[in-house]
Amino acid sequence: MRRPVARLPRTFSVLAGLIALALPACASSSIPVPRTGPHTNEEPVAVPYPPPPARLEVIPPPPADIRDPVWIDGEWLWKGRRWVWQAGQWETPQPGTYYAPPATARRSDGTLLYYAGDWKVEGKKR
Repeated sequence: MRRPVARLPRTFSVLAGLIALALPACASSSIPVPRTGPHTNEEPVAVPYPPPPARLEVIPPPPADIRDPVWIDGEWLWKGRRWVWQAGQWETPQPGTYYAPPATARRSDGTLLYYAGDWKVEGKKR
């Protein structure tokens, strides 16, 4: 007696094939990124709700005029009453610095805090 073979809808098969093609590209991280670290001694901004999910970005080749560039992902910035998208960009890190990526945190009283992505000087307390 033969067992019936489950067949997936064609749309699912096509989608699975596209994902399989895209995964190797995601796995090979040849994009230079900055060294990261914590947000230290800075005042966060209280926000009423968290930022939306990050947007998908196509990373362009680094500009020829930037030496040793690193890619900084795009982020949502809080602009007074709403979130505004800032696209990613190539930057040159200064010696003795690290990048503190954007972050949100919730206090025990429920207040949501936002820290924008920013470059920090190592050992320096702001």
